[in-house]
Amino acid sequence: MRLWKAFHKRKDRYTLLSPRLLTELRDYYRMFRPKEWLFYGRDQNQPLPLATGQKIFYIAQERAELPDKGGIHSLRHSFATHLIESGVEITVVQRLLGHSSLSTTSVYLHVRQERLAQIQSPLQLLQLSQASQLSRA
Repeated sequence: MRLWKAFHKRKDRYTLLSPRLLTELRDYYRMFRPKEWLFYGRDQNQPLPLATGQKIFYIAQERAELPDKGGIHSLRHSFATHLIESGVEITVVQRLLGHSSLSTTSVYLHVRQERLAQIQSPLQLLQLSQASQLSRA
């Protein structure tokens, strides 16, 4: 997995670049041979307008029949949530998101309902631990 760096309002932003996406981007590059911008607008000397990404997101959201919640920024929230749920330390997520404050990163953290259902009560864990100790004795 590689890191991909982007710039936004003078802050570095990183994301994970999977081998599969890297292959797709290389194929795209070989096909279109962009000169200055990897993703360009009508004028190949200008970057793809920011609003175009938002439009593409809404079209994909509609085609996938997803509920109309949030905008393209919800992808950033999902990225942070999935990283945390897969065990990535919050300080690493903070760095990837380009935040200087951990409190800013905490706003991006959400817990899926399925994950909440998996949590066991500390009392239950204590009972399981005691039962395990008794069976060893």
